[in-house]
Amino acid sequence: MRRITVVLMLSALMLCSAAHGAEPLSVWQDAAGDDTGDGDYTYPTNAAFGEGGEADILSFSIEKENGNLIFVFHMRSLVDPWEIGNRLTMVAVAIDTEEGGDKELRRNANVLLAAPSEYQIFAAGETVAVIDAESELVDIGATVTTDMAKNIIRISVPIAQIDGAASAWRFTPAAGLQDDYGAGGLGDFREVRAEPEEWRGGGGHDLAIDPNIYDIIVPEVKKLFGFLGGKQRTQEEILGAYSLERGEYVVLPALEIN
Repeated sequence: MRRITVVLMLSALMLCSAAHGAEPLSVWQDAAGDDTGDGDYTYPTNAAFGEGGEADILSFSIEKENGNLIFVFHMRSLVDPWEIGNRLTMVAVAIDTEEGGDKELRRNANVLLAAPSEYQIFAAGETVAVIDAESELVDIGATVTTDMAKNIIRISVPIAQIDGAASAWRFTPAAGLQDDYGAGGLGDFREVRAEPEEWRGGGGHDLAIDPNIYDIIVPEVKKLFGFLGGKQRTQEEILGAYSLERGEYVVLPALEIN
C-alpha cells in the first residue's frame, strides 16, 4: 500500500510540474504523520490547528523553470482558519552555494546547519523573504504561490540572482508552524514548549534550546562501492540531538540534487 501511495504521489507531482512547464531535478519523499519533531512534538491546542498536519512534509522537490529554481513542498494539510490565505504553516530552505556562510537557520528555528548557507528562504501564507549569510534581507525576486486544494507550496527563485551552479549547491528544507504575532506578516517559527498551550506546541523544552521544527527531509546515506557509508539517522535522532547540559543545538543535514 505504501509503495502504491508513493507512486501516486510521484505521478501527481510530475503532472503538477508538467502543468507548470517545469523540469523536475530531484524529489524526496517523506512519511506522513512524522510531524512530531524529536518524536513527541504536539500541535497547539487551539481549534484552528484541527487534527494537525500543517507542518507535515509529504514530499519536497526541486524543479527548474524559465531560469528559476522552484522549491515545492507538498504538505499533509494547509488551512485557512481566518479566511485570509494560507496560515499556520511556515517552510524554509537554506541554500549552501560556497564555502562559509550562516551556520544557523534563522527566524526562531533554533537549529544549526550542516551546510552553512549563503541564502535562506522563508515562506508563510502568501509572504516570502530571503536573507543572506549576514541575516540581512535581500530582494532576489523570490515569489511564493500556494495551492490550498492540493496542499502544495511553490517557492520560485531566479537562479541568475545567486552565484554558482545550482547542481553543486546543497539545500536544507524544514517545516514548522508560523507565528506572525498577530501582525499578519511573515513572522517566525512558532515556539515549541514542554507542555502544549493554546498557541504553542508541546513536547519540547522551556529553555528554548530545542528546535521549533516539526519536520525535515533526512537524506539517504551515500553508498561507497555498494556498501552503506554510515549509519542512517532517523528524524527523531536528528531533531532530538540537542543538549541542555552542553548547550548544543540540533544540526540539520543537507540535500544534494541527484
